[in-house]
Amino acid sequence: MKCRISLALFFAFTVAATASVDSCLAVLRPNLTIGEKDLLDVSERWSNMRRIEDAERETFLRNAGYADSTGSIPSKIRVDEIAGCIIGRESDTLEIRLFRVLGIEGTKDENVYVVTTSRQNIIARSLIASLQATCESTFLRACTMEDDGSIRVGQLRHDFDCEKDEFLRTEPLPGLTIRVRDDGSISETVEGE
Repeated sequence: MKCRISLALFFAFTVAATASVDSCLAVLRPNLTIGEKDLLDVSERWSNMRRIEDAERETFLRNAGYADSTGSIPSKIRVDEIAGCIIGRESDTLEIRLFRVLGIEGTKDENVYVVTTSRQNIIARSLIASLQATCESTFLRACTMEDDGSIRVGQLRHDFDCEKDEFLRTEPLPGLTIRVRDDGSISETVEGE
């Protein structure tokens, strides 16, 4: 029995060590289709998230622009890791991770980032899904992974009249195509460019 467990661990480590960005994204694919319903109830969609705390939390939130004008990061902002994948390379390891940030703006502030790290340093990040709601508007960014390994992001804004409590319009916004490169960098191409 111990031999089978050791062999399984060796195989899992070997697969992880030789994985490419494409195979890592394939592992993450079930988590890369994110819509409005998922962002309305994140804990139902991803029940096994791991809380990111202390220095790692602060580093990510600073990198993602959550520090206020004094450099402080509100303690109520929560960061969780949804999923991740490790790619072994000769000189280093690269991780592709999905982070959820529960912000404090408006009535709803849910955000999902794809993040690449190496040796606990952030290489790149991109906001792939978001639901930000206030009385005046709701911004939605949703995504899906395409067969070519890119992440297709659509976005729109619903506008409301708070005083009359009525819906005004939906404004589609330009979409994005996001690609994670082998070196860990992330490219974002706006539709129509």
